[in-house]
Amino acid sequence: MFTGAPARAATPAATAPTPYVDGISDQSLPAWDGGFAGSYFGRLFAAVWVHGGHIRLARYVVQWDVMREPSGGADAQGDYRERLEAWLQDVASLGLVADVALTSYDGIYPQSAGEYEASLQQLLERARAMGRPLSYVETWNEPNNQGALPAVRAAQLTNAAHALCVGVDGCRVVAGNLEDSPAVAGYEREYESGLDFSPAIWGVHPYYSVEQRSEAPFERFQVNLPQGGAGAQIWFTEIAARACTDYGGRLVENGVGGQAERAAWLLDTLMRNRRPAHVFYNVFLLADHRRSSCSSEHEDDALYVPGAGPGGTPSGPDVPRAAAGYIWDGRAGEPPGVCGEPLAFETLPAAGPRAIAWSTAGEAAQPALTVLTDGCGAPGP
Repeated sequence: MFTGAPARAATPAATAPTPYVDGISDQSLPAWDGGFAGSYFGRLFAAVWVHGGHIRLARYVVQWDVMREPSGGADAQGDYRERLEAWLQDVASLGLVADVALTSYDGIYPQSAGEYEASLQQLLERARAMGRPLSYVETWNEPNNQGALPAVRAAQLTNAAHALCVGVDGCRVVAGNLEDSPAVAGYEREYESGLDFSPAIWGVHPYYSVEQRSEAPFERFQVNLPQGGAGAQIWFTEIAARACTDYGGRLVENGVGGQAERAAWLLDTLMRNRRPAHVFYNVFLLADHRRSSCSSEHEDDALYVPGAGPGGTPSGPDVPRAAAGYIWDGRAGEPPGVCGEPLAFETLPAAGPRAIAWSTAGEAAQPALTVLTDGCGAPGP
């Protein structure tokens, strides 16, 4: 039971709210176009969103016991550890701040806070040994939804991560990371009652708010924070505008236009009014050149759709969806095409202030990227 601020309680850093999406939460980054290093979309992302834009943080949701040695071969879903290490390398190559969230993908959960802490310590040590130390740790991803943990257990894991980061590693803990579901208030109060420190950072996934285009679901989360969240940072640690499913996972027909409307509402209304410190968008492009579709991906929240040449090989740039226009420049209140949009957008007129030019020398060649601007936004390299 948290009864008061202990001597070592974390204190929030002074951080201005972000006016735009400044983080990417994308498990597929190392496998964009089959491999990040040779990916034309990877170079587009680096040139426009990172070096010429405003993405500053990257997030990865990893199996909590990722460092255990698999018995009799690969883990249930294969190469958790290898994928994490590839992600750490690619994120470091972009100069992004790393944030890792833990979860269970295989139905195996920590049997105690001590087991969880030992596994997390191994993960932190491995990242440090690679020269890629983790800046932030989300103790569990969506414990009230995907992560499926009782509130009391989620609080115990949060306490363990906080003790480890403060006492040994120097990382910072992002508490909560709750979905803004109708039942979030009760879960949240029970979770908070089990904490033995006062979190400086709280994470939330405002999927209900964005789908409904209503601030009420987020308010349920915020008003139940200690002191209503006063003095703490609030991060949108995962959010997307979905094209194919609603907040309850039911198939809907938002379509590209509906996805764009929700992305605009995220920036123009929810972020503007609620002033989160950071916002992580999920996802930019699916792995291994898979095409988005409601039948295969169900949620279909990707911002880009891969092109395909003969035999399914990449040919030219991926097609940005209309929703990406609001993520591209992060200019709340401006519709797509006003400033800094790529001409590849399906919904744009034939001319605009920024264009992306590609060139190839045969089907096997990698496209060359040029970003042109008129000074409306930060020019690309």
